[in-house]
Amino acid sequence: MKNIMAVFFLALSIQTFASIEVQAASSSNIAQISFVRDSKMLLQNDVKDTSITVYGNCSSCKKAIEKAAQSVKGVKNASWDKKKKILTIQYDVSETSLNTIEKAIIVIGYDTENMRTEDSVYDELHECCKYDRKPQ
Repeated sequence: MKNIMAVFFLALSIQTFASIEVQAASSSNIAQISFVRDSKMLLQNDVKDTSITVYGNCSSCKKAIEKAAQSVKGVKNASWDKKKKILTIQYDVSETSLNTIEKAIIVIGYDTENMRTEDSVYDELHECCKYDRKPQ
């Protein structure tokens, strides 16, 4: 019976990663444990939806910003609204971070709400893509 209790408490501690079924075997005091992964729960825990401000102006900016974000391993989806200047991102937190995604965007010349691109990189943008920059 002590073995069953120890296994039960072990199973409770693992419950956040899997749904667990504990059954006592009828002919002995050995617990039988089966682990069934709930992939929906794991997916929801690993994928994060967030939005950040990214400055730009036109359809070319939209393509470049989305391409830069989607080039980061772990980004599932990225969509930039040019009117609102908002990039909506869905990414796997076990593979990347918002910081890494923002770095990929500033490398191509676009400021985000948290990071600023180098002046020399901004200066290389096409004239229609040059947005009004916030002072440092």
